[in-house]
Amino acid sequence: MAPNDPSIDEIISKIQSCTDAAAVTKTLAPFLKDLSEQVFAARPQGQTDPMDALSPALHSLAYLYFLLQRCKASHGFHPALMEKVWEFVNTCDGEQIQQASNKALYFAEALVKMATDTQQPIIAIRPLAVFIQRLQTSPGQLTMIHPLLAKTCLLAQSFKDIIPILDNDISDVKRQHTQINYKDFLLYHYYGGMIYAYIKNFERSVEFFKLAVSAPAEVASQIQIEAYKKYVLTGLLHYGKVPNLPKYTATAVHRSRKAHCGPYDDFAAAYEKKSNNAIRTELEKIKQVLVRDKNYGLAKQCMEALHRRNIQDLTRTYLTLSIKDITSLIGLDSEPEGERRVEGIIVRMIESRAVFATISHEHEGGMVSFLDDPNQHNSTATMDMINAQIQKATAITSNLVEMDQYISKMPAYFNKGSHLPDRPGYSIGEGDYGMHMEYDVYADEGLFYMYAFSCIFAATYTLTRLCFYVKNRKLHLV
Repeated sequence: MAPNDPSIDEIISKIQSCTDAAAVTKTLAPFLKDLSEQVFAARPQGQTDPMDALSPALHSLAYLYFLLQRCKASHGFHPALMEKVWEFVNTCDGEQIQQASNKALYFAEALVKMATDTQQPIIAIRPLAVFIQRLQTSPGQLTMIHPLLAKTCLLAQSFKDIIPILDNDISDVKRQHTQINYKDFLLYHYYGGMIYAYIKNFERSVEFFKLAVSAPAEVASQIQIEAYKKYVLTGLLHYGKVPNLPKYTATAVHRSRKAHCGPYDDFAAAYEKKSNNAIRTELEKIKQVLVRDKNYGLAKQCMEALHRRNIQDLTRTYLTLSIKDITSLIGLDSEPEGERRVEGIIVRMIESRAVFATISHEHEGGMVSFLDDPNQHNSTATMDMINAQIQKATAITSNLVEMDQYISKMPAYFNKGSHLPDRPGYSIGEGDYGMHMEYDVYADEGLFYMYAFSCIFAATYTLTRLCFYVKNRKLHLV
């Protein structure tokens, strides 16, 4: 402890005297900030452990300071420490923690370090997920811990706890509460897109990568470039083509994309021709690039996705086809065991309800009969789903209007926005997963909220999906 630091008993007394929100904000937060780290790391001999004298629910802010030092000093997980961690994340007061959001991030990082040091990153996932929920004021609020949780889930290849968090579209980005920055946005959506791709939810994966790529930028971040590469591949997997980027995507991003993602655009162009030979040739041509970028696995999945898409196209023309004819029509007749492979693809498509069909082996080689969708989509469950999506879209629209009004009153937004330079290229630095992670820092709150605006705008995708669903199914809302 530093010479000027008060004694542990005096510190505990001070903490216990600050119980209401005003005292925590005006008195306790500055008091704790001025103390040296040695105060919170010390364990007085023969005296009560400060953490035993404090309640993680009532004294959350002070408890965080002590718990952070215990986690940083720990080498691996210990049952007694983990018990305190769990008690804290389950009961802490999120409003108090906002007074030291940087300490909350350091605590989360220390927790992950303890887990990775013991080669068990999965241990940190559940506490982080619970901690995020305690910090959030709404399910759509992004915190500084979101990207750390997503990265840890990728390291552990465990996604059960983060999927419910990812499924909530981001619509709240209050910097003053969470200290998040531009890089947090990019990494969260980049990692989130990777997670959705891993579990083969390519529709959501495309949306996450799109949010990263289309984020406002004076110079393109390498994170955006890497996100675009995966955006191309997941777009091919889900849509059979690369979806157009939003019109508000920065010019700098487009320039960097053209300069550094040419092989991916060439592969996409070959893929849209639906020619097996053209795709194989292009895939072999850019294999080294894909392996270097760790995207070769996604690219290989595009091949089978093409076969599935070609089979779906056949359902619009034919009612019945032999497996041999299907094999020939989709270009797999030259492959050994081609017919068996095609039958396997059709079986998986039937199981996933990608097509409705039956396979009969009464004839040699097998026959496939294509059927209409048996679901008429006129059930109560369908109407409940539509009503829920309408309510969600209405809430998103309200947030959008509120954010628009807030931004329109910010002088900093106009001052910065009227002097934006238009510079090509991007800066490069070393970072996670072998990527270059330098980024253009959006310190100005106006541009930061401009990105928040684009996040909410992207979330209106919910309403767009609903409109297409109603139109395609010819439903009538009553």
